[in-house]
Amino acid sequence: MLERRLKTDDEVQKVGFSFFGVQGPWYTVGSRMAVVIEKRFGRASLIECMIDPRLLVARYNAAATESNRDGRGRLALWSEKFLKEIGAVSPA
Repeated sequence: MLERRLKTDDEVQKVGFSFFGVQGPWYTVGSRMAVVIEKRFGRASLIECMIDPRLLVARYNAAATESNRDGRGRLALWSEKFLKEIGAVSPA
């Protein structure tokens, strides 16, 4: 997934920003992740994720895993490989 095909920060930004539109997928996915985190861990936890984005994916996975286990829907999870590759920080 992250095979380091993009060699510079400029290349990464160029590709990343190509996904934006009026309301692109980055906004929609991020918004849903934020809601899941805030409902499970509270507003302070969500703010921590905004301060340190490495927390966002791991904390979302933790909240989504609990939600899935409790039978409150089926939320998609980020793979462990992806978390490792981006240096995601384990939730506190």
